[in-house]
Amino acid sequence: MVKKQHRAISIVLCLLLALSALFVGTFGASAASGDTVYVKLNNGWSKVYAYMWKDGGSENAKWPGVEMTKVEGDVYSYTLSGDYDKIIFTNGGNGVNQTDTIVYAGNGKIYDLKAKTWSTYVEAPTSATTATTATTATKATQPTPGDGVTVFLNNEAGWSTPHCYMWTDGASNNAAFPGVEMTLIGDNIYQYSADADFAKCIFNAGNDKTKTLDLKTMNGYIYNNKTNEWSVYDLSPLQVKSVSADPASGVYIGADVTLSALAQNKDGAAVTYKFSVTNAAGATSVLADYGTANSVVWTPTAAGTYTVNFDFKDSDGNENNRTLTIEVADDSMLIKPLIKSVTPAMASLIKVNTPATVSVKAGGGKTGTNLLFYKYVVVDPNGVQNIPYYTLNSTYSFTPTMAGKYTVNVFVQNSDNSTVNKKYEYTATSGEIPTNPTVPTTIKPTAAPTVPTTVKPTVAPTVPTTVKPTVAPTVPTTAPVVIKGDANGDGIVTVEDATYIQKFRVDIPGYFVSIAVGDVNNDGVVDVKDATAIQSMIAFGTI
Repeated sequence: MVKKQHRAISIVLCLLLALSALFVGTFGASAASGDTVYVKLNNGWSKVYAYMWKDGGSENAKWPGVEMTKVEGDVYSYTLSGDYDKIIFTNGGNGVNQTDTIVYAGNGKIYDLKAKTWSTYVEAPTSATTATTATTATKATQPTPGDGVTVFLNNEAGWSTPHCYMWTDGASNNAAFPGVEMTLIGDNIYQYSADADFAKCIFNAGNDKTKTLDLKTMNGYIYNNKTNEWSVYDLSPLQVKSVSADPASGVYIGADVTLSALAQNKDGAAVTYKFSVTNAAGATSVLADYGTANSVVWTPTAAGTYTVNFDFKDSDGNENNRTLTIEVADDSMLIKPLIKSVTPAMASLIKVNTPATVSVKAGGGKTGTNLLFYKYVVVDPNGVQNIPYYTLNSTYSFTPTMAGKYTVNVFVQNSDNSTVNKKYEYTATSGEIPTNPTVPTTIKPTAAPTVPTTVKPTVAPTVPTTVKPTVAPTVPTTAPVVIKGDANGDGIVTVEDATYIQKFRVDIPGYFVSIAVGDVNNDGVVDVKDATAIQSMIAFGTI
C-alpha cells in the first residue's frame, strides 16, 4: 500500500514538474532596487545568502549571491540592488544547503526557511522620508564629539560622498535627507558627530538609491558599507581586527566550535591570544592561555548560554578583549542528523600509500529506527572519485595513491532520509609528516571519546530504500563510472537529481550537467524533460 501511495504521489510530482517548466516565471512580484527581503534563519544554517536574478536579465551577484545581514534574533535582511523576480536562499553555495527556486513575494516580505512560506514582516521599517529638495551639506573640519553620538563608516563599498542621516521617531532629525556629509579622517574611514542622541541612522552615498537599511545608532562604533556590519571602532594601540565562532548558531552539545581571532599592534609588536568560556552560572574555563595560536576548538559538554572571551596582549604591554555569546542546545531528541566533528581536522596532512582513516562524530537522527547512516565521497587530485554507498560505520579508510589535495565529502543520513554533509580537504604528501603540524591542535575541556570502529545496532535496522550494501569502496585508478541521471554526483539517482537539472537549465551558477549524465531520455540535450523522466523512473520503480 505504501509503495502504491508513493508511486501515486510521484506521478503527481511528475505532472507538476512538467507544468512548472511551462509556467515558471508567470506569477510573482516585481522587485525594485531598494526593496528589502527578509528571511527567518530557523533551519540550523550558520549563515544565509540571497541569490536573485531575472530571466533574461541580470543577477544580484555571482553565486551564491549576497550574504544577508542580521536584523534581530533569527531574522536576516537583504536590500536589492536591481529588479529581480526569483530568489534562492543558501548557506553558502555548496549545492546542498539551499532552497529551490522561489518566486519573489515583494518588498517587506519574510521567508520562513523551516515552514517554506512567505508572510509579511510586520517589523519591517519604513524608509526615512526623502526631502523634496536635497540640500548640500558643507563638509566640516575634523568634528569634535559633543553631547551627541559619534559614528564611523568604513567605506569599503567605495561611495564617493558618504552621508549620514540621523533621526528619532516622533522627534527631530539631523538634517533633511540624505543628511550630513561625513568627514574623511584617513584610511577610507569617515566620521560624523551629531549634536544630539539620535536613535536611528542611515548611511548613504548622498542619494536615496545607494543606502543602508534603517540602523540603530551605535555610538562609537564603525559600520562597514560592504559587509553591512557594525563593529567596535578600535583606536587603541592593540587593535582587534576580528573575532568569530564557527558555527556561531545551531550549536549542540559535543559539537566542535572553532574560535578564531585576529589582533594587531599598530607598531608591529608581537600579539598573544587567550581563549576562555563562561557559563550562565559565572564559572569560567580557560581553553588556551596566552600564546601565539589565534584559533582553538571548543567542545561544549552541557546546554546553556555561554560567553566566549577573547583576550589579547602585546609585547608593549597593551591589552584588549572581546566577547561573543553562544547558545548551546541539547541534540538528544533532535530529528535531523548533525555532524559534530570529523577527524582528521580540515587541512591535515595524510601520507601517500598509507591508509587514512576519517572518523565522524554525529548526533540527532531521533526518528524511525534512531539510526544514522554514513557515506564518504572521496575525490583525488585528478578529480577521480569513488562510488560510495551508505553504511552504519562512522569511520572510513582510504589510501591516497598520489601527492596532492584530497576532498572527502561526509554525508550523514537519518532513517527518514534527511541528510547533512560537510566537505573536508586533506593534503597527501610522500614525505614525512611533522610531529607538530601547522594545523592547530584541537583543545577540548574533556578527553575525546573513543570512536568505535564499527557501529553495531542492538536490533536489525530498517534500512531506507536509498541505503545500499555496506561494501567498502575503493578509489578507481581509471575514469569514474557514469551513472545516467546522477546529476548531482552523489552516486544514486533520486528526485534531488531532477531538481539539480532544473537549476542547471535556468543557468544558476555552479550547476553543470553533462550530456552523458543528464540526457536521460536520450534526445541529445539536457532539459526539463530529463528531470521529468527521472521522476517517472522513480514513480514506476524502473530505477
